[in-house]
Amino acid sequence: MKWQTLVLSYLASTTLAAPVYVEPSPPSPVYTLRISGGGPDLDTHYLSASGSVIGVFPDKDNNPIKFYAVPNKDTGLVELHNWAGISSPGSPGSPNTPKTKAIALVGNARTGLMELTSVEDPAAIGCGDGDAVDCEWTSFTLNQGAPTSEGKPANTVSYAGPGGWVAFRSSKVEGGGWVVRWKYPQATTTQDFVPVDLVYEPIFTIADTKRSDDGTAPESWK
Repeated sequence: MKWQTLVLSYLASTTLAAPVYVEPSPPSPVYTLRISGGGPDLDTHYLSASGSVIGVFPDKDNNPIKFYAVPNKDTGLVELHNWAGISSPGSPGSPNTPKTKAIALVGNARTGLMELTSVEDPAAIGCGDGDAVDCEWTSFTLNQGAPTSEGKPANTVSYAGPGGWVAFRSSKVEGGGWVVRWKYPQATTTQDFVPVDLVYEPIFTIADTKRSDDGTAPESWK
């Protein structure tokens, strides 16, 4: 598998070109993500972002993440692009700035643990072998169908290749909470974790991504 390298200091100091943002093609469903399984601290809780880290956090001001799927012609799977909506009708300015973000797996691929993260412009980050931090974002799958006899819920999100989602108690987010990672079979860790599933739920459909003639937002954007 080809890994794209994410250099965190580069993100902090450089303005990235060639944004990943792709205008959604109507009708595009916009989804949110919730946890299935993992016990009462996790089950049925919706995922939100604390900074760039995606997980379950006690701060009630954290709004659930929203995303839409964009097919990737190279992998045949999908990218998950953050949906931030647009500025409210009558207000100045262009669509909200976080539109260039995508949901990605970030970490060291060789250790087999990749953290679910909201990343700015992953397409613009150069590739390189030997760097410690990798970023994968082009090969998600939105699985469809009914719950399985093994207890798996319907409508789950997975990533290419073997492995599954696990949740770890967070030590890097103030107030605690849980972070979500993709765990490959070769991963070893001394931290306690719980296996979970990620379920996507449609919340609305982008019927028209163009402003109406009077310059206000269509109802489907609100």
